[in-house]
Amino acid sequence: MLNADEIIAALKIPRGRGDPMLTVVPAPELDSLASRGGASIDLRLGRWFRSFKQTAVESFSLVGPFPGQPATRPSRTRQHFVPFGTKFVLHPGRFVLGATLEWLRLSSRLTGHVTGKSSLGRHGLIIETAAGIHPGFSGCLTLELANVGEVPLEIYPGMQICQIFFHRTKNASALAPGSLSGSRKPILRDPVADAIFRKLRAA
Repeated sequence: MLNADEIIAALKIPRGRGDPMLTVVPAPELDSLASRGGASIDLRLGRWFRSFKQTAVESFSLVGPFPGQPATRPSRTRQHFVPFGTKFVLHPGRFVLGATLEWLRLSSRLTGHVTGKSSLGRHGLIIETAAGIHPGFSGCLTLELANVGEVPLEIYPGMQICQIFFHRTKNASALAPGSLSGSRKPILRDPVADAIFRKLRAA
């Protein structure tokens, strides 16, 4: 795991080596990172959200449509833009997708994982993000925000929402951008069944 000094070095372009190992825009406060000596950087909540519609759908398959079922389905979400200085109220038991304010780019030599902030979790806000960030990722991170507490929570674009830790990858080689790279808004894609599941279901 990279410490504070190594994170700061990763954000800088080595002389004669081209691109930095890590890019974060807007850039984190390096003086603050160095002074607290941590092993992570904080990320802030962006302005785009995607909430789920209350529909009459009885259930939703997490392995995608089966043969013979329609491949396209009505949208289950609606998108929201929340300006800076305006709150988004997340009610108990509700779930919404958000995105980080920061745009990140990891080189093929770096991977990361995201965790929530304990100061928010103790009030019931859980950052159920897919924790792993693959080498070569670029874009804003989609965050899965859930209120498991007892009272509505006010969240604001620009507030610190999560933290990211970084690890070096060994024997790294150039990678093609992943399917989620490049996004600046929360992403929701339908699940797709894998080949082994299809064989098990047909057995």
